[in-house]
Amino acid sequence: MARPPKLNWDAARGKWRVVYQGKKYRFDGGSGKSDREARKRADVAWKQLKTKLDHQSEQAKPHRVEYENVIGEWESVLTWAVDHDDDTTAAVARDKIRDLQERLSERLPPPLGWSDRFFAGPEPIAEVNTRMEPVYRTAGLEPAQVVTGPVPFDQTLWHDRLAAQDRRLEDTETDDTFATTVDQFLQQKRTKVAAGQLSPARVESLRAHLEVVMKFSGRSTAVSRINHDTVQGFYQHLLERVAAKQMGDHHAHDVFVVFKQFVRWLAKNTSHLETLPKNIDDRELRISVGQRDVATLSREQVKSLLDNAEPRTRLYCLLGLNTAMTQQDMADLAPSEVDWENGCIIRKRSKTKRHDEVPIVRYQLWPATLALLQQERSDDSSRVLLTRDGRPLKTEVIQDNGKLKKTDVVRLAINRLAKKSEIKFTLKTLKKTSASLLRGHRSFQGLESLFLGHADRSIAHRHYTQAPQDLLDEAILWLGQELGIVAADYDGTPTRMN
Repeated sequence: MARPPKLNWDAARGKWRVVYQGKKYRFDGGSGKSDREARKRADVAWKQLKTKLDHQSEQAKPHRVEYENVIGEWESVLTWAVDHDDDTTAAVARDKIRDLQERLSERLPPPLGWSDRFFAGPEPIAEVNTRMEPVYRTAGLEPAQVVTGPVPFDQTLWHDRLAAQDRRLEDTETDDTFATTVDQFLQQKRTKVAAGQLSPARVESLRAHLEVVMKFSGRSTAVSRINHDTVQGFYQHLLERVAAKQMGDHHAHDVFVVFKQFVRWLAKNTSHLETLPKNIDDRELRISVGQRDVATLSREQVKSLLDNAEPRTRLYCLLGLNTAMTQQDMADLAPSEVDWENGCIIRKRSKTKRHDEVPIVRYQLWPATLALLQQERSDDSSRVLLTRDGRPLKTEVIQDNGKLKKTDVVRLAINRLAKKSEIKFTLKTLKKTSASLLRGHRSFQGLESLFLGHADRSIAHRHYTQAPQDLLDEAILWLGQELGIVAADYDGTPTRMN
């Protein structure tokens, strides 16, 4: 995968420069390379320009209009087929739409073929046309196309069907299509994001899963058509895609769960679906998922990563190993959650901090972790860690167009380290490494759930006992020694930081 273009300092001109699509673009450098404000302005200007250039390139793709017109034809056919329970035609339409969209996503989409069009008409006789074209050219005439016969009756029939469908959609007072109701569903979720009750990433996940639903159902199909056959048909469609290796079982499972969530929302919050399909909770309609392999690192690999990492990236790795932190946890870490004197972090996971049953965990920091955290801490009153230019480590924002915009400097740093060290890993791999070591230890087995900050599933543990903090401290100390990060004779006494 090509590396994204980035700004570089042009010392000769005193400007920031980037090369993109074979052209050079320059931005004001202010008072020099060390002028951070000028660098920020240049970065913003470049991102805006790149968005504009990418949009122009997308619009200028060859054959784009033809592709969009033909995809529109097939989507109309899919809507009609779903409305009239024509499963065979619906399956053909879905496959054709997917194929056309994949080709259109290429940098240079190939020309459309005769068979790509739904209203293609009679098939050309390729052999005769190839032989006769030079004859027409020699005579100074435009070559005529020889076909197999007249336009078949079913083409005329389909024109009438789709015209009637278009009139029905235009005459409908309330828009109850999948496209409109999905947008309403997502808008309600975005309101929860604005209120801090839902993450932008979750809304983006819902949107992506519902795109799969609409590719099956048709964007213009009325949601009032949803019934037990729809549920059964979509379930079968997902299983077929899993069997064909077009979709993973975990992805299919999640899509089906979101589809049922959307159907329940329709029944509760709109007048478009009066009753739930009778098989919406059918236990037979389950997509089982296989056990995912737990990727972990060896002690030697951990040492290699830490030796090759820059100080800030080494801190990210240590926080993952020492405290099971994710990128969001690091971005959200507040000064009030760090006890600098006693060398520990006390907090809930960012992902589940609103859940009462999730524990507040105290993580005793290893000396190396504490020293780097002290070294890299910011002066900000709300966040311990910020980027070099004072921005959050991770941001997720839903833009006006409904798309998710993300920045994640932790993930980028981890990816660079993985490439540099030639060790395939992610931040989640570090968490799994530590949790797996705890689970494999006779004395600490069972602490991995507390270490990961998960809610305890046991009624006894949740309501009648306290978290074994002393044992967790002992386990984290052992973990650092086992990974070779903490000296074998270190007794866990925290290093006092001024």
